[in-house]
Amino acid sequence: MKKKIGTVLDAGILTEAKQRAVQESRPLSDIIQSALGYYLHEDVERSDALRACEKFCSHGSSLDKQQIDELLQEDMLAV
Repeated sequence: MKKKIGTVLDAGILTEAKQRAVQESRPLSDIIQSALGYYLHEDVERSDALRACEKFCSHGSSLDKQQIDELLQEDMLAV
């Protein structure tokens, strides 16, 4: 079930979202829903990655958390 909401967005972000909707021939609501869904799920994946990093680092790695995070980000971009 879908619900209508009202919100205030930065004018530049809204313009970009509308342009993307036109480029992809999708309704603006689909663009916003996809972005929000990605944001919500990305946080879960990131927290899982951070927990894994902490566990890995607790066993005496020569890499610090920032270096491991950079490696994970590179890996995610490769997908």
